[in-house]
Amino acid sequence: MNPPERRPARRPRPVRRPAPGRPEPIPRGRMSLAEGLGLLAGFAALAAGGVAAGLELERRFVAKRIQRRDERTEENFFELRADGPILTTPDGVLLHTEIDEITDPDPGRPTLVYVHGYALSLDCWHFQRKYFRGRYRQVFHDLRSHGRSSRSDPERCRIPQLADDLAQVLDELVPDGPVILVGHSMGAMTIMHLARIRPDWFGPRVRGVALLSTSSGEMAEHSPIRALPGKTFTRVAPPLMAALNRIPELVERGRKAGSDIGYVATRRLAFGSADPPAAWVEFVSEMLGRTPLEVVADFYPAVTELDETEAFEVLRRIPTAVVGGLDDVITPIEHTDKIIELLPEAESHRLERCGHLGIIERHSEFNAVLERLIARA
Repeated sequence: MNPPERRPARRPRPVRRPAPGRPEPIPRGRMSLAEGLGLLAGFAALAAGGVAAGLELERRFVAKRIQRRDERTEENFFELRADGPILTTPDGVLLHTEIDEITDPDPGRPTLVYVHGYALSLDCWHFQRKYFRGRYRQVFHDLRSHGRSSRSDPERCRIPQLADDLAQVLDELVPDGPVILVGHSMGAMTIMHLARIRPDWFGPRVRGVALLSTSSGEMAEHSPIRALPGKTFTRVAPPLMAALNRIPELVERGRKAGSDIGYVATRRLAFGSADPPAAWVEFVSEMLGRTPLEVVADFYPAVTELDETEAFEVLRRIPTAVVGGLDDVITPIEHTDKIIELLPEAESHRLERCGHLGIIERHSEFNAVLERLIARA
């Protein structure tokens, strides 16, 4: 390697000025590093995105949050609660469940069973739960290591184990009557795997399935960082998470509720519209901030190993609905398109201005899709 004094001088690059009225661009290298720290583990980005999304983003977006708070979006988030038994899995994990009962149960009316996504909790179904409450029996559970469920052995933080947990939820909480399964992100992947291991349930028992903002595989090929190839991101994410786990105080300070950087990361990664209500962003940011970074790391291999294409031979038997956001940076719309190809009879939607948390951001459209699915099923 030549000593520094013998290197040829570099010609200065011309400075490009942004057009009037446009924000100054963030340097490519700095964006890659900032997003890498914020995303942490690709699909786990939503959980850990609050670590560091970049000071430029903070300056640009936090000012908007301070200046504008839309009072019309005020919701009693985290307050839709109901009693439900604690389920003990065969390996000793305690699953937190909640059940919204109805006053006039009808044996022919389906029970809606929701399965939430990576690093979230059952609270993410706020708008769906509120919309269908009192009309249908609704069953929710926090995935192992998520929400108020207890921690799992890391080796069991995989999609097949989540499918076994879901089977237990159905056996113990919905022993009779028809069921509609609604899954978001990793929750939808769990439903796909359940179809593979319990195909006899789909038709007689499970009458309909909704797959929302999800993927059936090849997630290791995807990187939410534009400047970083998917395979490279998959390779660097685990050591990056391991390094961040060694500075938990710094990480948690960035992710805690109310953190400006946490707010910026959540807004950037979870939502597709340019100006989502601040209350929604803060709700998601707080929910994600409650998921320990160790849990994010434990579940990361579950995503990169994913391949559930065999499930669609079973899912074609029943009414299905597939919805994805065109601005989803976690499970890109191309993954939704593949599922639509595998389920040609499904009601499918590709929503503009919709990110990964479309169940919140575009909840009215998602609720309407579920309403029609119930009618078909």
